[in-house]
Amino acid sequence: MAENLMSVYSQITIIFLCLLCCCILPFQANAQTEQRNYLTLEVLNNRVSNLVQNEGKDKIDLSNFMINLSNSDNEFNQQFYQEINNTINKRASPVEIDLSNSIIQGDFKLNRLGIFSAVGEGALSSLFTASEKEQIDRYYPVNQNITQQTPRIYIFRGQLNFTKTIFTGEVEGDNSLFLQPIIATDAKFQNTVKLDRDIFGKEVDLSNSILKQNINLKHSHFFSTAKFKQVEFQGISDFSNSQFEALTEFDRSLFKQVTNFTHTVFVRPINFSNIIFSDRLIFAKSKFLDSLLLINSTFEKTVTFRDIYINAIINLQDAHLIDRLDFSNAFFTPQATINTSGLAFDSAEAKIIGDRGIGKLINIDRLEANETVLRNLIRNFRSLEQIADANYIEYQREQLKAQQLRDRLTRISWQQVFTWGWISLIPQWLTLNLLLILGDYGTNINLIFTIGIINISFFSFLFWLIDRYRPYISQPIQPSRNEIIVMTGSYLTLTSLSIINLFLTTKQPWSILLDVGIILLPIPILITSLIYKQGRYHKLLHTTYFVEDGSLRQFRLLIGRLPIMPRFPFFRDRFQAILWSKRWNWLNYYDFSFNNIFKLGFNDIRLRDEHLPGLISTLVWYQWCLGVFYVILLLWTLSRTIPGLNLLIYF
Repeated sequence: MAENLMSVYSQITIIFLCLLCCCILPFQANAQTEQRNYLTLEVLNNRVSNLVQNEGKDKIDLSNFMINLSNSDNEFNQQFYQEINNTINKRASPVEIDLSNSIIQGDFKLNRLGIFSAVGEGALSSLFTASEKEQIDRYYPVNQNITQQTPRIYIFRGQLNFTKTIFTGEVEGDNSLFLQPIIATDAKFQNTVKLDRDIFGKEVDLSNSILKQNINLKHSHFFSTAKFKQVEFQGISDFSNSQFEALTEFDRSLFKQVTNFTHTVFVRPINFSNIIFSDRLIFAKSKFLDSLLLINSTFEKTVTFRDIYINAIINLQDAHLIDRLDFSNAFFTPQATINTSGLAFDSAEAKIIGDRGIGKLINIDRLEANETVLRNLIRNFRSLEQIADANYIEYQREQLKAQQLRDRLTRISWQQVFTWGWISLIPQWLTLNLLLILGDYGTNINLIFTIGIINISFFSFLFWLIDRYRPYISQPIQPSRNEIIVMTGSYLTLTSLSIINLFLTTKQPWSILLDVGIILLPIPILITSLIYKQGRYHKLLHTTYFVEDGSLRQFRLLIGRLPIMPRFPFFRDRFQAILWSKRWNWLNYYDFSFNNIFKLGFNDIRLRDEHLPGLISTLVWYQWCLGVFYVILLLWTLSRTIPGLNLLIYF
C-alpha cells in the first residue's frame, strides 16, 4: 500500500516538474530575445562599414543594442555620431539608420546624425543630390533678401527607425530637416524630447509610444502624415506655432498635462477622437482649414478655441465635457459647423462659451438620444444670457421633432391606419410646422413683423378696393387717379420690400411665402370675387362701409376692440363715416387693417352695422381672427427674443 502511495507521489512530482519546465522555458526564451549587448566601437565600425540591404535601400543596422551615450566626452560617444555621419555623407543615396529595439542611455543628440548645412540658393552642400536639393528648396523656402543671413540647419537624408527603442535621456533634434520618414512606434522616451523648429518632409509615426516627460515641437512643419495614435503623453505637449499640411492622427491617445496648439495651422483633417485630456487643451489663434474630429473624447479641463479660424466641421459627437469649452472671438466661415450630437455635460461646471450667434453653428443630426443634449445646450446659453442662441437651439429641437412626427406619419402601416391613433399626430405636425415656418419657432422677430406687414398691406388694398370701387350700380363709385396710384404704389412697395426682407433674413423664404399665400389668398379672393359677381343691392349703397370714432385722435391699444361699431345710441353718435374727399383717405384703410392685425391704431375705425353685406363683414372678421393668432404669436416671440421680457413662462 505504501509502495503504491510512493508511486503516485512520484508521478505527481514528475508531472509538476514537467509543467514547471514548460512554464519556465518560454520566459527564458523571452529573456534571451530581449537580451541586448553593449554596442562597442568595433561592432559600430563593422556595422557602418557593412550596410544591410532593406527593400533596395542601404541600412545601418544598430538594432537590439545597449548604446551608452551618457558620457559626452568619451571616445565612443564622439565616434558614434562621427562614424554614422561619415557613412551617410559618403553615400550617393539615402541611408536608413535602424535603432529599433535598442536602449539608448544618456542624451541622444539626434541632430548630430544629420548634415549641418546652410540653405538657400547656391548654399547647399555638394553632398546632396539634385533631387534632394529640390526637396530642400521646397521644404525650406528662403526669402531672397541680401540682408538676410543664410540659415544653417541639420538635414537628415535617410529614414530613422526607432521602433520599440528606449531613450533614457533627452532626445535633441532642434532646427532640423528630415527628408525621409521617422518611424518610432512603440518607443519609450523617458526624458524630454526637443524637436522644435523642425521640418518633416515625410511621414512621422510615433504610434503606441510613451513620452514620460515634455515633448517640444514648437515652430515645426509637417508636410506629410503625422501619426500619434495611442501615444501616452505624460508631460507637457507643446505644438505651438506649428503647421500640419497632411492628415494628422492623435486618436486613442492620452494627454496627462497641458496640450498646447496655439497659433497652429491644420491644412488637412486632424483626428483627436477617443482621447482623454486630463489637463488643459489650447487651440487659441489656430487655423483649421479642414475638419477637426473630437469624437468620443473626454475633456477634464478647459478647452480653448479663442480667436480660431475654422473652415469645416468641429465634430464633438459623444464627447464628454467636464469643464469649459471656450469659442470666444472665433471666426467661422459659412462652411463651418459644430456637431454636438451625443455631447455629455458631465459636471455642473461644463459650459460652452462663445460670442453671440454661436448657437446657429451648432448642429445635431437627430432628436433620438439627443433630448438631454439639446436641453443642456438650451440651459447653457440661457445661463450665459445668450437668449438668441438658446432660442435657436430650441428651434433646432422643434425642427427635429417635426421631422420625427413626419417620419412616424409616413411609416404608418395598413394595420395602423384603422386604429385611428395616428390622427392625433396630424394636428401636432401641422401646428409645429406653422410655428417653425411663420416665426422660426419664436426666434425670428424680424420674420414676424415682415409677415404682419404683408398681411396689413394685402387686406388694406382689398378693403380699399371693395369700398372705393363699385362699378355695377346706378351711379358708379370709382377712386381718383391719384388715389389709385398712391394706394397701388404703396401696396406694391410694402409687399415687395417685405418679400425682399424674407429672402435676406430667412433660410426658407419660398416655404414661408407659400404658407402665407395659403393663409391670405384663397378665402379673401373668393369672398371678393363673390362680392363683385353677385353685386351689391342695399340702402346706403353710395356711402362708405367704414366709420371712425371722431371723439379722439390718438394712438390707442385696441386689443379688446371688435371690428363692427356698437349699437348703443350713445356710442353710435361718436362714429362718423370716413372722409372720401380727403387726399389722405387711403391711409384709413391701412389704419383699419393695422388695428385688426396688431390691435393698435391711430383712429378707432370700424365697420358700420347698418345695411352691411355679409360677405364684407365675413372678410373683415377673417382678418380680425388672423390678427388674434398673430398677436399671440408676436407676444410669444417677443417674450423669447427680448431678455427680461417674460410675458410667457416657458423652459
